Amino acid sequence: MNAKLLKTQVLPALLSGTARTPLRPETGDALAALSLAGQALRLERPQPPASFAIEAQARDERRTIPDGLRRPLLRLLNGKRAGEDVALAVAWAMGRLKLRLHPFDLPKLDSFVTAHAEFLGAAAQHWAVSAKSADETQAAPQSYFDAKELEETNWSFAPLFRRALFLEEKRRKDAAAARTLLESVWPQQNPDGRVRLLATLQTGLSKDDQPFLESLQKDRAPRVKALALKLLARLPGQSGSHPALAACLERIQRSTTGLLRKKTVLKLQPPANIQERGVRAWMSEAFADVSCDELARAFDLTETAMIEAAEKDENLILAFALMATRDRRLDLLEAVVERLPDAWEQLSQCPNSAPVEMAEEDKQRWAAALIRPYKNDPLISYPAWLWLHRALEGPASEMLFGEIVRSGKWLTKLQEDAKPHAAWIDVIAALCPSSQRAALQFQMAELAPELTATAVPLLEILDSLEKAGNNA
Repeated sequence: MNAKLLKTQVLPALLSGTARTPLRPETGDALAALSLAGQALRLERPQPPASFAIEAQARDERRTIPDGLRRPLLRLLNGKRAGEDVALAVAWAMGRLKLRLHPFDLPKLDSFVTAHAEFLGAAAQHWAVSAKSADETQAAPQSYFDAKELEETNWSFAPLFRRALFLEEKRRKDAAAARTLLESVWPQQNPDGRVRLLATLQTGLSKDDQPFLESLQKDRAPRVKALALKLLARLPGQSGSHPALAACLERIQRSTTGLLRKKTVLKLQPPANIQERGVRAWMSEAFADVSCDELARAFDLTETAMIEAAEKDENLILAFALMATRDRRLDLLEAVVERLPDAWEQLSQCPNSAPVEMAEEDKQRWAAALIRPYKNDPLISYPAWLWLHRALEGPASEMLFGEIVRSGKWLTKLQEDAKPHAAWIDVIAALCPSSQRAALQFQMAELAPELTATAVPLLEILDSLEKAGNNA
């Protein structure tokens, strides 16, 4: 029996049923024909699909953490006592040291990986997106990148938060080139993406950005148009109105004192319908889009003279601290702290008061300016230390941490003035630089074991991570 007869007559007859399509005599014995048909079906290659669905690849060249660290990490991060700052300390350390989790541990640490994938490498980002694949509204990125792998040819394929960070860094180095990159991908962005990427123009904002910002007044998204207007209003010499600045000026009363030597006095008048506990939240929002330079020019004062004019108004001085932080004006922040020694504690109670676009070195200087008044009398306030850890996104500098903790005064004051709790000790451990972890562990030996059940393993894991990263 030839192959053509088998395919054209025998197989169709057997598949449809010999009662409906009888076998012809020339096919020979029915059992032999059935056997040959079975062999043909078994050996025949299937037809290839018309198209292939290729899953995004996660090329992660980070070094995997040592095997000896896997079990301690699982115990720490899956433990009931581990808080968010413990997880953040580990994630930030792995991001800084370019380490990644073992692939087998990704499902075991799913909640940790999903929450902090941006710091854990490309493989973790792939896992986090895959875990959310049931959400049809979320578009998966075309690829996954570590932060240092992004360049002008691939940055637009990265997740939104990576694109924004890349543009912000590019704006610091070459503002015009970054704006050109943004313009090239602008039509492909959804409203959320346009708002987030447009916000990167705050870094290095100049008159050169004006044509692009003016073109956005035709954008269909109200949030995009509103943000573009705010940025336009901040440009030097802009003739248009600045609603945020005008609103602030309406709330600041200006007067003069002195007979022979006139002195300007500024006083903030919060809205009458805002209670005292809500004033900080109102200031955070009211002064969010106003710079120190703009406000000083509106009063026809230098920035230093403006701070001196408000030195008797604690609320206005605090508003200047917020503005100096957002403007990355560390010189002005130091002048503010001289008149507001408890600026650290007060800023920690203000929404959105931590620095966002500040280099690591500048963050340490910013924190040092706030903490300097407390070096002889350590602050015992869990929310303030928690806020500082989130602001620094990693350990404090050796000098900064040493001034507060190395002497042991923090521990004495903590035991005298407040009942210590484990979360407070965890934040202290997360802020501790590597050079002082051994000394901190020695001090922690005076505390009850239940207070250091998470802090001590955290210190040991951070040490091991740094050894693994530095030996890479």
